[in-house]
Amino acid sequence: MLLSISGFKLGSNSKSVFKRSVPDGSWKRILITGIIIFLLVFGGLELFWRVNGHLPSVVDDYDLWSYYRHRVYDNGVKTVVLLGASRIQLDISTGMLKKIFPDYLIIQLAVDGRQPIAVLKDLANDKCFKGIVICSMFAGWVGKENLYSQQDYVKYYHENSNPFKRLNRLIMSYVQEYFVIVDPYLQLKRILLKYKESGKLPGPRYLITKRDRSRMADYSLINVSEQQKYRIKRIGELYKKNPPMAPKEWLKHAAKIGRYVKRITERGGKVVFIRLPSTGKHWELDNKFYPKKEYWDKIASVTGACTIHFQDISGMKQLVCPDTSHLDYRQAPLFTRVMAEEFLKQHIIEVLTKSAPRFPAAKPRGIGAPRIGAPSRKATS
Repeated sequence: MLLSISGFKLGSNSKSVFKRSVPDGSWKRILITGIIIFLLVFGGLELFWRVNGHLPSVVDDYDLWSYYRHRVYDNGVKTVVLLGASRIQLDISTGMLKKIFPDYLIIQLAVDGRQPIAVLKDLANDKCFKGIVICSMFAGWVGKENLYSQQDYVKYYHENSNPFKRLNRLIMSYVQEYFVIVDPYLQLKRILLKYKESGKLPGPRYLITKRDRSRMADYSLINVSEQQKYRIKRIGELYKKNPPMAPKEWLKHAAKIGRYVKRITERGGKVVFIRLPSTGKHWELDNKFYPKKEYWDKIASVTGACTIHFQDISGMKQLVCPDTSHLDYRQAPLFTRVMAEEFLKQHIIEVLTKSAPRFPAAKPRGIGAPRIGAPSRKATS
């Protein structure tokens, strides 16, 4: 029996009607052509953004932080963990530190805009950790309101992180470090919105995050004067909103932090608090509300930690923060060298091999703030 549909007669013997047509040519050739087209488009876009000054930047998230938190045991006592906020991410060149101390594993656990006490406590309570903690500290961070600032990172690591997530994030971080085109900053939606608003494509970002979670800031790419005004206004508002504690009360809170220092040192580890540079009006406000003599100079005695203040070290206090609070990437290697020398003087990092630490030369132009309109970083790698 036949069934007629739109002029076609279908029946049990009409199998050829449903046969899918196969394109002429080899599937292998089609696949290779598709791959070539993809690579040309991908490569073209990558080259376009590179030529326009963009650099790859790694997405810094809970999983990347957890990957490095998990590695604090890998090198035993020769592990250096960096804690703090944006200053220690920007001011310390981890590349330079690794060159000077090649036998040490450098772990960056700082979190932008967050105080590090929760992570210091977490390491203190971790009986397996026996390394060295370099903690960026500011007198105003001592207090109950800052104890849990980074606690969500600690909680995520202990409750949500697992080997699969860490491995997946590590692979993605390699991809993000080498290719600009995968950066969310250059998503099509954002590009179109930016072009609609200003008639321009997004310019290079001045903050770049590396795979090891360190960061670099190129202040030649922004209006430094406007950034300075913003910083000074913001810090002034913060001091008015959160006036400093009286020195006696502050000392009580600082002493509580000393418990975490003691736990680490009793296991053979070390803890050093370092006051990283702020300059100009910013430093004047910092020292006005938290006078160094009344606060910082007493932190060592109540916590038992080693301390380093940039005002006390020749070579640190001469540096100029372009935005009054952070160093430019051109300055970070020089600052790191000076800091490494201080680590050796205070026996914070011991040389455990016969070879003495090397101090690679830093570019002399790093001593001051970058000029507005200085050469772009296009040529940097």
